[in-house]
Amino acid sequence: MGPYAFSHFAVVATDPMTSSAPSQQLPVRGVAIALMAALSTPAWDAQAQEPSTEGSSRPESSTSQDAKTDTSPAPLSPAEELALLELPFLDLMLPSNTQAFAPRPDHGVFDTRLPGYFRIPATKVFLKIGIGATTAFTVSSKRLGTPTWFTTSAIPVRGQPFFHSPGTHSTATANPSDISLEMRSKTELGPMKLLFNTSFAQSKPTFGFHPNYAYAQLGGVLAGFTDSTFADVDAYPSTLDFEGPNALVFTKRAVARYSHLLSHDKHRRMFLHVALEQPGSNVPTSAGEPRDMLPDGVVAWRSEGGWGHLQLAGLVRAVGIQSKDSKDSKTVLGIGGNLTGAYHFAHKHTLLAGISGGQGLGAYLNDTGGAQYDAALNTAGSLKAIPLLGAYAGFTYAWTHMLSSTATYGWLKLWDRDLEASLDAKSFRRSQYASLNLVAKPMKGVLAGVEGLWGYNRAIDSQSGQAVRGQLTLQYRY
Repeated sequence: MGPYAFSHFAVVATDPMTSSAPSQQLPVRGVAIALMAALSTPAWDAQAQEPSTEGSSRPESSTSQDAKTDTSPAPLSPAEELALLELPFLDLMLPSNTQAFAPRPDHGVFDTRLPGYFRIPATKVFLKIGIGATTAFTVSSKRLGTPTWFTTSAIPVRGQPFFHSPGTHSTATANPSDISLEMRSKTELGPMKLLFNTSFAQSKPTFGFHPNYAYAQLGGVLAGFTDSTFADVDAYPSTLDFEGPNALVFTKRAVARYSHLLSHDKHRRMFLHVALEQPGSNVPTSAGEPRDMLPDGVVAWRSEGGWGHLQLAGLVRAVGIQSKDSKDSKTVLGIGGNLTGAYHFAHKHTLLAGISGGQGLGAYLNDTGGAQYDAALNTAGSLKAIPLLGAYAGFTYAWTHMLSSTATYGWLKLWDRDLEASLDAKSFRRSQYASLNLVAKPMKGVLAGVEGLWGYNRAIDSQSGQAVRGQLTLQYRY
């Protein structure tokens, strides 16, 4: 019994003034009172255990559990959970496709809201699927070796087929269209990103897989297929032509790269990149079979801020050949540099430029990549790395918030006169490239533009050729 029952029993049973019954009735009355007090004890205990405003020891009902579930915090959005930094440059309209997909040393993004990403159920991984549909119509003054790309080194020179091309040559293709799959998450070792992107672009109006990116990046370590560390995607002029200027360092390779942050100042970030990259000696077939002794090595320094960016990259590679009878091999040193950058005037107009030079670098530039211009045999039968020098400049002027124009000029030259023993007389010597466009971006993901192009090609034997082209491009990207 509780304390209240004992005290009540003591008062009633011992106070003679409260009873008019004979003394023999006292035990019966006392027993009754004691029984009532005993029955009142569980009620008292239950009352003492009723939930208070400060807490409760009773099990929660299904109603209270539902209420607790409803008030639990909502899952974080991609922007809140990943908390990625915003890139401090190129805030004019939309970045190019290449810039949007290129890896960033600190996983920076152009839009920290991360639109289009959604969480994969039961994981901490966010996924984004992208599709770009592009159609390009071109009209050229003559038939080129690359009908859908304006490659100046492929312009026919006097003495080559199609140098005299009566009339015009037109093409239409949708093969620059692309699809992408991107995943991001946060790990104990830092941000993680996986990206796969492929277009169907070909130098002719046909469809075929043209892989652009297939890489994984964890923190500052990257591995996979992506832009060479020797290249600078943020210094690419915004041409509608898929190829771009002749002297542009544009190549994608298998890359293993480490990026280190040198400055923590958000207004002027600096990085150091060190990379090993896929080799690929481009030599004339008459000299022998290509032989790669070592991976290509690249070191790059980069500084960027709201004003733009500046990048300096150096490349070292071994360019080799193996004789077809396998009795002899030769290797020469390929070495060079690439200085690129962009400057933004009042965040409206942008100046982009690049200059590259060295020897044995032909595989890395637009006009000479994939051809035979890394090294060749001289008249004495020795393998020599081919020297080259190229430069380009582009200027983007924003007429309105959705209308802009880009003018581009490029110049490239090889010093290959003494290498005619293994190079053809019609092989590439020098080229020029110029373009001017008008591009409208009426809404996010929509692009329409027209562009005029001019190109000049000069061969080893001093024969030359010119061509002009007009292009109309329509694109929608989601």
